[in-house]
Amino acid sequence: MRGLLFEEKVSTSDRISELLRDFSAEIKIQKVDSINENINWLSSIQPQQTAKSNFKNRFLVKTGNNILFKNIDEIAYFFAEDKIVYLVAVDAKQYIIDYRLEQLETLLNPHVFYRINRKFFIKIDAIQKVKQLSNNRLQLFLKPNFEQEIFISKDKAKEFKAWLDQ
Repeated sequence: MRGLLFEEKVSTSDRISELLRDFSAEIKIQKVDSINENINWLSSIQPQQTAKSNFKNRFLVKTGNNILFKNIDEIAYFFAEDKIVYLVAVDAKQYIIDYRLEQLETLLNPHVFYRINRKFFIKIDAIQKVKQLSNNRLQLFLKPNFEQEIFISKDKAKEFKAWLDQ
């Protein structure tokens, strides 16, 4: 009788040990799954963060013999004239930069800056007013003011309005 009871205790003890090992293994699997979910979630965010960091945050500008920098929040727009590209700051000061407008297309955040024509890249904050003209063209009024009139062709007007409406 005593041997039978001992064998039951041993087999029960073995069974409990086996259940604990299975339970421990299941917890480890759940932890691994949870870690994998977190890694997948983080990896979906990282490309967006990397994409944001590819855009320039500031530009070097020349003023006489001095080199300064202008942060993106200090920039109103860029324009080209006679193969020279100018950065216009929100305080209306103009600076020459060492970039072509084509280069700026990859350096500027397209949610913030828009190339309206061959000559201009404007920042959304620099738009003072948009006037709809009778031939579906748009006329822009910028701040700081630009001496010449600025137009957006009827072909580009729809795309420009979509950009404004983001």
